[in-house]
Amino acid sequence: MANDIMNRRNDMMDAMNDWFGFPRNFFDDSEIENIMQSDVAENDKDYMVKIDMPGMDKNNINVSYKDGVLNVSGSRKSFKDTSDKDRNIIHKERSEGSISRSYRLPNVVATDIHAKYDNGILTITLPKQTAGNDGNSIQID
Repeated sequence: MANDIMNRRNDMMDAMNDWFGFPRNFFDDSEIENIMQSDVAENDKDYMVKIDMPGMDKNNINVSYKDGVLNVSGSRKSFKDTSDKDRNIIHKERSEGSISRSYRLPNVVATDIHAKYDNGILTITLPKQTAGNDGNSIQID
């Protein structure tokens, strides 16, 4: 029963997309789940964040840390293939745009954060503050 309802919904959305000329996935928000997928791990010394950012040039990726929040943003330009002037594109999925995510990671030594971008994966290491260098730690007598 549920599959029939979903199939009817999908058929209706496909017809609307075709009628109005929208991309095939215009009303499908599941695509956003595949953008900037990330893993966040932690141990006693640091946090490690790995983010999938395929198709982006590292010069178009920005990383900042302020007030306990790691902000990562990136953008990419359109994939425009003008090498063959005799062909028309009949299906296009690659696009341009910007995206960003934020991660709340407290007690980080901001000056020691390290980021590396390799094969579409951004890896950020955020060293944690130790009790000895935490300026907000107050000992109670």
